[in-house]
Amino acid sequence: MIKIAVLVDSSADITKEEANELGVHVIRMPLTIDNEDVLEHDGISTEDFIKRMREGAIVKTSQPLLGNLVQTWDNLLKNYDQILFLPLSSNLSGTYGSAVLASKDYDGKVVVVDTKMACCPLQFIAREALKMLDKGLSAEEIRDKIEKETFMYAAIVPENLTYLKNGGRISPAAAALGNLLKIIPILKVEDGAIDVYDKVRTNKKAYLAAIEAVTKVENPEDYYWFVVHSDCEELANEYKKIVEEKVNQEVLIKPIRAIIMAHTGPGTLGVGHLKKLKY
Repeated sequence: MIKIAVLVDSSADITKEEANELGVHVIRMPLTIDNEDVLEHDGISTEDFIKRMREGAIVKTSQPLLGNLVQTWDNLLKNYDQILFLPLSSNLSGTYGSAVLASKDYDGKVVVVDTKMACCPLQFIAREALKMLDKGLSAEEIRDKIEKETFMYAAIVPENLTYLKNGGRISPAAAALGNLLKIIPILKVEDGAIDVYDKVRTNKKAYLAAIEAVTKVENPEDYYWFVVHSDCEELANEYKKIVEEKVNQEVLIKPIRAIIMAHTGPGTLGVGHLKKLKY
């Protein structure tokens, strides 16, 4: 039986300890913080990153350097026969496209999946991939199941518009006007892309609207449910209970880490679901 490594990137919001416990490998993505280049997790702690952001640091993210990516593959292939790579959605990063091109030089030893996911759903799907490997599915079969049979949907509420402005997602004028009028955007993550779902006047209305949008599904038991947050765990616990009451399913709370937080900021709350795979 061939040995297959499961590899994710930093957008899975996974620590070294979690990755070791799960049995997956992680390639860390680079961050630029006020023109200083660091690696997510390895170069700065989540606590320090939150502190820097709240102090007004300008943060930018980028895909893993191609040299680092292929070096990671080469190192893994010393101990494994094949790699199943589960990167950030192709609609949010160029990592998938770069990886597909680079994998052509590996004669099928690297299988790249267009997950159309971000954040903790990548952890969930990595766990599912490991289970499917144990059942004898090939890396190619797992890729096809993920790309064709599962999806995530999430609604995200940033604390305010400041961090979207700092990240260049909206103009300074729009951010200033929005903050003045206390306009809170609700962002949706659908088909692996982020767009505006709605805009309301208070955070509480935004949180409840996000929950309403995400929980409109038939057969809630067919999904994994999650609440994600950056530096607002108490709030996450409060809304976890509301989601659980609506769907009558277990809801996991997961922290948002640097790569995703760079675009939404501390104080962000999100809620979502991931369609379970059958195998």
